[in-house]
Amino acid sequence: MIADSDLASLLEYWMPFSDIDYTRKLGTWCDGIPLLQVADLRRTAFIVTGVGYFPHEYSPFELEFHFANRRDLVTTKILLRWGMLDGRGHLRTFGTSKDPRTIYSQRPQDVQRWAVAVELTPQA
Repeated sequence: MIADSDLASLLEYWMPFSDIDYTRKLGTWCDGIPLLQVADLRRTAFIVTGVGYFPHEYSPFELEFHFANRRDLVTTKILLRWGMLDGRGHLRTFGTSKDPRTIYSQRPQDVQRWAVAVELTPQA
């Protein structure tokens, strides 16, 4: 179902950075999402995970969407996690020849290992 939808194309606009300064100056975006998964977290939340090709190379990402009620159209928060830090606190690089499934399986499992972790909430 995901492959037949435009979800991967739409998500590319959520991913405006690889090197944040680099992409901000050039106005580039994610250039493709070769691996995409969607899963329920609970009745009012779901998560989109995957691997995107950012201006330089592949990188893992996660987007969590949380709602107050099941049929709401406006979120209470969106969590964006992107990129991965190595053991020294530097951005881990995978290159372009790495299999997206391998990168996906190595994505961080705790928030401290993500290169970028942002919580977006609507204005009150």
